[in-house]
Amino acid sequence: MDDDDESRSSKGPSLISVIIWTPLSIAMIVLGSLYIDQCPIQPLIPIFLIVAGAVHLLGFVLMPLQFVCPKVTYTIEGIVGLFSLSWFIAGSVWVFSIYQTNPKLCHDTLYKFAFGILIFEYIFICIAVVMICLFTCCFGFMAAINAGESTRNSS
Repeated sequence: MDDDDESRSSKGPSLISVIIWTPLSIAMIVLGSLYIDQCPIQPLIPIFLIVAGAVHLLGFVLMPLQFVCPKVTYTIEGIVGLFSLSWFIAGSVWVFSIYQTNPKLCHDTLYKFAFGILIFEYIFICIAVVMICLFTCCFGFMAAINAGESTRNSS
């Protein structure tokens, strides 16, 4: 697979990700901003939404930079990715920790949206992991078949 094939094969998932996450990221920023002071039980939930939405958008802005300076972009994406993972874990703790106590002390729309976004992200991560496992198994299987064929052809 040459560089052109690799860049073409990665455009599809990237485009789908941008189409799904751009409106969600904007909604995260807007709802977090609208309800910034309306979650006294956990005031970090609206901040979680604002920052997470901004970080998602930052990731999409970095995509075109890969063509100009890929090494710098990959470094920045790595740092943003680590921050995003840490922020995702923190947001999960903030949102899910008040579920058992009393989420009604947080604005209903804000809390349900944050809860839904996190569940959606967990599902998205699970699908990505399953897809990676399937592709890895398929490529391993194909490599084993090719290795067997080349062994038979050389005998």
